[in-house]
Amino acid sequence: MRDFRQMNFDYGQGRCGSGCCPTGCCPTGCCPTGCCPTGCMMGPTGPQGPVGPRGPQGIAGAVGPMGPMGPQGPEGAQGPAGIPGATGATGPAGATGAQGPMGPQGIAGPVGATGATGATGAAGAAGAAGPTGPAGATGAAGAEGPTGPTGPTGPTGPTGPAGTAGTAGTAATIQVGAVTTGAPGSAATVTNSGTPSAAVFDIAIPAGPTGPAGPAGAAGAAGAEGPTGPTGPAGPTGAAGAAGAEGPTGPTGPAGAAGAAGAAGAEGPTGPTGPAGPAGPAGTVTPAAAVTDATSTTDIVTQFNTLLANMRAAGLLAT
Repeated sequence: MRDFRQMNFDYGQGRCGSGCCPTGCCPTGCCPTGCCPTGCMMGPTGPQGPVGPRGPQGIAGAVGPMGPMGPQGPEGAQGPAGIPGATGATGPAGATGAQGPMGPQGIAGPVGATGATGATGAAGAAGAAGPTGPAGATGAAGAEGPTGPTGPTGPTGPTGPAGTAGTAGTAATIQVGAVTTGAPGSAATVTNSGTPSAAVFDIAIPAGPTGPAGPAGAAGAAGAEGPTGPTGPAGPTGAAGAAGAEGPTGPTGPAGAAGAAGAAGAEGPTGPTGPAGPAGPAGTVTPAAAVTDATSTTDIVTQFNTLLANMRAAGLLAT
């Protein structure tokens, strides 16, 4: 491809007219002495910058005569960049038309009405509950002393006074284990996942019915304008056409699409459950007062609180 100086030199060889270089028109050193085209020489057009905001529409001036221009084919989809081919010969430049006078600025049009607010989308489904952590290990019980050997049977003596009461055995323990949410409409359940002397109550409480959808919220504020898309690659320089009248500023281009959100990381595995401690000696268990089963989701909390109060009264649950 010929550069700007070579094109000016071709003009200086008599192919594009004659005349002196006008002051401030041709760059220094590009025009041979005594020969230069009448008008200014322009190099190939650089890549187009981002489009500015649209200004008010003025009244177009009279368009000068335009030279012939070849028909432009439809724009196809951009394929992969191929190997650059050889540059074709530059066609003859058309005659430059006279530029019409600038028309007066037109009156700005009225602002369009704001569109109606869209309906609020439906709420997403609730996520699944996370896994319940393992229960802590039960502390070790003290060792029981060995039983002494039985002595020989002596003669029956007189009846002695009543002995003192023996020491009480180790009290049983009760803990509240996993508390989960059951399916709506199912019955509440309490399951002992421990032992009779070290009970661990796992409680399943059914979920209540889904409430009605709330009213649509107010429209949110308009989001910020997206970033300007990247400048496309510069195409090959076409043949120079006739300079026409300058048209009005084009509208602002569409905002580029937002990048896709990254995928959520996977949840790590649950750690292994530690070994259970040795069972302590069985103690005396005092049954707690019975509680009737819950019949609906409205009284399940009341019945559960009654159960806890009865267990505290029987000494099965710390206060």
